[in-house]
Amino acid sequence: MAVLKSKKQAIFAELTNEIATQKAVVLLTTVGSTESLTAESNTNLRRVLRKSGIKVQVIKNTLINKAFSEAPTLVGPTYVTYLVDGSNSDEVTVPKEVTAILKEFKDNISLYGSIVNGEFLDKAKTIQLSKVSTKEESMAKIAGSLNQITAKIALSIKEVPASIARGVNAHSKTLS
Repeated sequence: MAVLKSKKQAIFAELTNEIATQKAVVLLTTVGSTESLTAESNTNLRRVLRKSGIKVQVIKNTLINKAFSEAPTLVGPTYVTYLVDGSNSDEVTVPKEVTAILKEFKDNISLYGSIVNGEFLDKAKTIQLSKVSTKEESMAKIAGSLNQITAKIALSIKEVPASIARGVNAHSKTLS
């Protein structure tokens, strides 16, 4: 069924407005899948992605190529996934979440690639990117390291008077 030009313009405007704040957009495809994407598996996929804060849309390839000029020519149904809240967007979150979720749906849908900061990344590079720590994970690691340093400093400071006391006690035993 053909989509009216006005509807295409509305979809394109919505797509470009929503992706303007996104640092990463992941493209999925059903081309080359071993099983077709049934209505039930499609609903389950969308539900799981939505729970992760990721929006998914099936958009005509011509509109995707118009919105993402850096993307190669797409074939078949293409799913565009991105964060619902674009203000929290970073380069790693969407690829990490989507690749983790796709493990459950690997027979029905596959990763095509991603667009990160205006650059198209193929499937292999998107998978590599998904293995990088997110901003929150990196901040947690840094906070843990800083906390470890302060704990070690506190123990070291506490140890100075204790070692002096042990030394004085050992010296007093040698005098008696």
